[in-house]
Amino acid sequence: MYLRIRRAREEMGYTREKFAELLDVSVSYLAEVERGRTGVSVKMLVKICSVLGLSADYLLFGEERSGDAQMIEKIHRIDPRYLPLLEKVIAELLALGKQKNEV
Repeated sequence: MYLRIRRAREEMGYTREKFAELLDVSVSYLAEVERGRTGVSVKMLVKICSVLGLSADYLLFGEERSGDAQMIEKIHRIDPRYLPLLEKVIAELLALGKQKNEV
């Protein structure tokens, strides 16, 4: 579990300091968690899952996520005010793909 937390944090581009700030914990506590030297409470697990956009099943059991599931999790983390822009980008990309197939 601890390595999955660290890998996910790094994939998200968070420094340990930034991630600790988002979780409202000390950097030293987070370092101990990522090294597997200390456990996490259910409350902390929920916070970690929320910040990283991961399921508790994945963190606890290492169940692999499909590419689609990863993309959906990323979309869920987008600030809601940017969702209309995302919808426009997707529509444009689909239109480009359709044009390419028609040529």
